Amino acid sequence: MLDIKRTELKFLINYDEYRKLRNQLSLLMTLDSHADKLTNDYEISSVYFDDLYQSRVGEKADGIEYHQKFRLRSYGTDDVRLEYKTKVGNLTGKESIWLSQELSNALINQDFDLLYQHLDVPLIADIVTRMKLDNLHPEVVIDYSREAFTYPEGDVRVTFDKNIVAYRFGNEPKFSRKVHEPGLMILEVKYTEFLPEAIRKVIFSHHFQVSSFSKYYMGWLVLFN
Repeated sequence: MLDIKRTELKFLINYDEYRKLRNQLSLLMTLDSHADKLTNDYEISSVYFDDLYQSRVGEKADGIEYHQKFRLRSYGTDDVRLEYKTKVGNLTGKESIWLSQELSNALINQDFDLLYQHLDVPLIADIVTRMKLDNLHPEVVIDYSREAFTYPEGDVRVTFDKNIVAYRFGNEPKFSRKVHEPGLMILEVKYTEFLPEAIRKVIFSHHFQVSSFSKYYMGWLVLFN
């Protein structure tokens, strides 16, 4: 199981700001190895789970400092990862495991006969418990394209998340809705140790608009409000 703890900063930026920052970062950082050679992006699709009371949405709306969520994430392939993410302020923790397609489907369909055979895996045991106690279930799908840059010192990742759309779980992607106004995207700056001064200066010289809302929260708002 992968267990990561890091600082995560989010900003809402437009395409002009993206182009300027991208040009600067490309001189300092390395494009993610998973990127498509033509577009420099890779695709991400996440199925977010919530309970009967939409508690994950309520936590954000009520300004609660501590947030938690389960999601199934894929990267344009059949490989699926179960993730449990927590956040306190700008500090995030993430536990994750790769799943077989069979086990991924079992979580989506709440096939407890199969899931009970894997309760020795802590993350599986945790989400099954939430399903039983809180009626945790797939709620919203968020799809987007990501362009990512990496830097080894400080374990830094800077990502540009573009064309973010949301649709209700069980619906087809053609029923998706855009999460942001046209021309906007999310910039995320993540590091586990420290943010090198050269990268810090480049990013913060732009005075970007800070965004405290998650993609799931914003997606839920455009779908259910």
